[in-house]
Amino acid sequence: MAWLTTAALIGLSAASVARAVPSFSLLTGNRCHACHFSPGGGGLRSELGWYSMHDVGLLQWRHLGLGSIERWWQQQENTLWNGLLVVGTDLRVQGFQSHNPAYNPHWRLFPMQAALHIGLQPLKALSAALTFNPGRILFPGQQRWSAWLDFHPAKALPSIQIGFLQPAVGMRYDDHTMLVRRMPGARFDSPQETYLLAPDFAQWGTLLYWGSVSWLSLCAGAFRAGELSEVRLSTETGEFRPITASSRPVWNGHLWLFPGTRYWKLSIGASQFGNSDFALWNFFGGFGWIDHLSVWAEYSTLHTDFLHRWTITTEVCLWLRNAVMPYVRIEHGVVTKPSFHPVPYTTQLVVGAQLFVLPFVELRPEYRWADTESYRSGRFAIQLHMFY
Repeated sequence: MAWLTTAALIGLSAASVARAVPSFSLLTGNRCHACHFSPGGGGLRSELGWYSMHDVGLLQWRHLGLGSIERWWQQQENTLWNGLLVVGTDLRVQGFQSHNPAYNPHWRLFPMQAALHIGLQPLKALSAALTFNPGRILFPGQQRWSAWLDFHPAKALPSIQIGFLQPAVGMRYDDHTMLVRRMPGARFDSPQETYLLAPDFAQWGTLLYWGSVSWLSLCAGAFRAGELSEVRLSTETGEFRPITASSRPVWNGHLWLFPGTRYWKLSIGASQFGNSDFALWNFFGGFGWIDHLSVWAEYSTLHTDFLHRWTITTEVCLWLRNAVMPYVRIEHGVVTKPSFHPVPYTTQLVVGAQLFVLPFVELRPEYRWADTESYRSGRFAIQLHMFY
């Protein structure tokens, strides 16, 4: 995409996008927080999340004569002091070619993520976490850090999460090229306008989570709008307008149904994020044949008094040999208001695979065909993801 080229040209050093992968939840039959430290999923991995990936790989480190690495982390895991401290990291580098003919079509390689995670759990009912992004801040709303404190007095009661954190919007992803949190169309294909919720987006707020039963999760909260007011979108006259005023609180609600059996899982849910200035609605659903296949889709719509936009994304993923996950994803999005000519839109077809070549090392090759109101092209890309 053109914004990727722009990012590389101006020296993007990191855009931390540590998120849960919806396919993992459907393929394993577990809710996101089972493998992540946060009750909302994403970011720092829990002890179970670390353990579930510590030996997943087409090769093991001992096959390369580096068995000492395996022995070290099997002794240390990702927790210290009997689980009091939890640590993790996500590092990504991507090679790509620009889709936009206005930019140099040669291959480029750039760091796209550098996230350091720390979690603390001094009591069973109390936990806290910090994520730090040492890279360059590029997108409106993107933050250098996020942190939260979570209090969960009893299993049957809701937990309360307070801090500088990300709202509960739709499903969470580890691929920030998806349209579900972006503006479609070449007109908005720039670092200043691409994202509604940027990688590393966070703002001050509080969330109440309730998930005492395995098939239902509810979340409600409120946020300060200051960071969101940094997001400004252009109108047909070329004027840039913020999505919301910084003085207005933003309300957030999230519902997720996750029924199933030991053989299959369904995922159905919706979220709302907005105030009197804007409304961002997300509706999502999926089916998982555990250990074999997942299919999911998400529809997102944004309404403001000066702009309307919608996107839809759907993906099919297979789980082969525990370390090979090929996928096909189709996306389409349109800006229906104001009356731009031509109408901004983006259609993407992505064919790729998650290849866990070694424990905690993933390669993600993909071919992306992109069509917008200004250009159409197909390009290969490859991503290296190292995590812990």
